[in-house]
Amino acid sequence: MSSGLVYDKNGWLFENPQENAVHDISIDDINQLLYYAEQEDARAEAVKHALAERNEAIRNGIDVPEMDYVLEQSLMMRTEGTVIQMPYGLHIITFPSKGHLFRGEIQNYHKSIPSLNRMLKDGMSNKEKELIRVIAHLRKRQLGRLIWKINVVPYWEAEISDINFDALAQHYGLATHLMDLTNDFKAALFFATCKYDSETDSYRPLTQEDIDKNEDTQFGYIFHTPDWTIDFLNGGGTEWSFKHLYNTDPVNATCAERRFFLQSGDVDGLAFQIGYQPLQRCDHQSAYVYPMRNGRSLQSDWRFEKMRFRQSVEISQQVYQMMDEGKKIFPNEGVTELHDYIERIKHSVTFSMDELHEVYEDDGVKKPLFSTFDTLKTALIGYTTSDGMISIQNKPIEYDVPQKLLDTVNSHYDGKICWKRSVV
Repeated sequence: MSSGLVYDKNGWLFENPQENAVHDISIDDINQLLYYAEQEDARAEAVKHALAERNEAIRNGIDVPEMDYVLEQSLMMRTEGTVIQMPYGLHIITFPSKGHLFRGEIQNYHKSIPSLNRMLKDGMSNKEKELIRVIAHLRKRQLGRLIWKINVVPYWEAEISDINFDALAQHYGLATHLMDLTNDFKAALFFATCKYDSETDSYRPLTQEDIDKNEDTQFGYIFHTPDWTIDFLNGGGTEWSFKHLYNTDPVNATCAERRFFLQSGDVDGLAFQIGYQPLQRCDHQSAYVYPMRNGRSLQSDWRFEKMRFRQSVEISQQVYQMMDEGKKIFPNEGVTELHDYIERIKHSVTFSMDELHEVYEDDGVKKPLFSTFDTLKTALIGYTTSDGMISIQNKPIEYDVPQKLLDTVNSHYDGKICWKRSVV
């Protein structure tokens, strides 16, 4: 049986996406989407090659046909190795952009929202919700200090580009207001068919027992949207940019001078490419982050087409092997050696004064709720979470990693840069 799935001129797979229906797809449909993914890869490589040749010709003094500026900028942003500044202040080094964004889920979760959103319960006051966000940011800061011990991380920050610690926190399992998306259907299919093992920080194929656990585990889900709907680099951010970055209205002139934060709600509903980072997981997954602090679930957002397919051991095994037993998604990277330390940080309740100052100044804490640093500190000290009571100390929090373990971690990165800049 052949597949009838075809992207229309606007990038949709199904008619009337506003109906927000769940579409059942077959194995043939999955294979068709895999075929489209290979085509997207080929197009991305062709754009990269064409621009590289053009830039080489210009450097060599060879006349080349003039290109429309808007087209040229669009092609550059879709090309691996371009340096782009994001509206939340960081520069990234891009990996290839493509025409679609996906998210794969291994079962029916009914309400797909970020992990930090799930921690904010009805009945909590706005101040309590903000305290929970502050704790999440403090843990992110501790993760940053831990991975700073890896040689490549300070080197990257000093010599190559900015580091997106929000995105790294999300990809290494800390609570955030971010959802993972990818522009690679193969990556989304992997997450929809293979099961995460927290003890080993790796994935494995599904068993029949996994599939038969309940009604929700019998189906895998794929969310899809054309990139122009939400991708900041490919049209999705145009309206937002003109409103907030390019506003020349004197009444709202300060918009262009505002500082925007990735998890504050300022950029909800836009998808941001993470780009190359000093650790490998983000680019291996062709990863995007989708801020949803105040956003609705993916199930209720018509911009995401919903597809479901019946799970099987055979499909899971095939995808697992196709992705090199998960290594194409979860590379054998050194940070895995720090798994136990990262798990401790996920549940940390003791933080330093310096970390709290950084969060107050640099993570978009809502100042109308905590008008001064001292009011935040007072509210936070003694606040009780499921992990224990929060305390703040003057001295830094140290995660003493044995030098032998650090040497093992560094051996995965020292002397290796996982990108090649093709456009500057």
